[in-house]
Amino acid sequence: MGKQRVQCRVEYETRPTDCRSPPCSQTEDNQAVNAPLLQHRKSASAEDRYFNLMNNGDASEIALTEDYCNEDYVNSHQLQQDHPCVIDIIRRKYLHSPSAVNGSVFVERTDVIDPSAGQSSIVLPHLNNKTGGFFVECGAGDGETLSNTYYMEKQLKWQGVLIEADRKSFSRILASKRQSYALPVCLSLKPYPTEVSFYEDGIAGEIYGDKISNLEEITTIENIANVQCFPLYSILLAVGRTQVDYFSVDVEGSESQILMSIPWHKVDIKTLTVEVTSRRQVDVDSLTKYMEKQNYKKVGLMAGLGYYDLIFVQNKEARHISFDRT
Repeated sequence: MGKQRVQCRVEYETRPTDCRSPPCSQTEDNQAVNAPLLQHRKSASAEDRYFNLMNNGDASEIALTEDYCNEDYVNSHQLQQDHPCVIDIIRRKYLHSPSAVNGSVFVERTDVIDPSAGQSSIVLPHLNNKTGGFFVECGAGDGETLSNTYYMEKQLKWQGVLIEADRKSFSRILASKRQSYALPVCLSLKPYPTEVSFYEDGIAGEIYGDKISNLEEITTIENIANVQCFPLYSILLAVGRTQVDYFSVDVEGSESQILMSIPWHKVDIKTLTVEVTSRRQVDVDSLTKYMEKQNYKKVGLMAGLGYYDLIFVQNKEARHISFDRT
């Protein structure tokens, strides 16, 4: 007997549980997924095609196929950022809900109020020291040490999304009981899901290269793991939030590629801090020019040991603040 196709509606602006019942089980035929994909790519606007998005209004009605709605399929077929299959995988396999219990790993360090290197203190004035905001922190480390968002969550009642690909660091995020979503993934450098090899080194972890197919057989490579990556926009859809007050990007060298995969016309991100590890002026200028095209203004530059953090604010809210931590 052939498998029954089930329509699985994804409600993007609700909590990430809507696509779990009924289960998305379907046909044996690959055509069931490929045909609508080709149709949507053809009918989408030029801007949406550039960012690999589906045609407006059609994404919530795609029939998912259980046999194909997995990482291998979405990666190899470069499914759109807003494809229901991508959103479903994030929700079903990677997304950890906020802790119901307020906790902290800093048990013996009650004096630690803001463990960031100053990012929160420079961003918050641009948001009028807002309470109850929403953040995304990519390169979240263990969720506390040098966290750019810990103060916002604990002192100002923010919530958000913590993204960390290092497995040991991510386990500490879960242990710290942060009251935010958490995902053990990396942000994709492309406008579609990918799998990469990742060098695990705590807060200095970074994308190593392409996926290594026979990684478990190689004994000469240490601290390398294959990690699933999703576009930022996919993750935002999975948590039902496309408005973000603060986006922290600290991924040891891949920041520009992540930013260039974001469909800025689909999101509303108020402020960003973006690490630039090279400290080369040409890289700073290039990133600044790109963000200006997205209607952002560089309002500050934090200089640390071996890195810069550039601070960007949407033009309508920009007020210049200088901050140097050399």
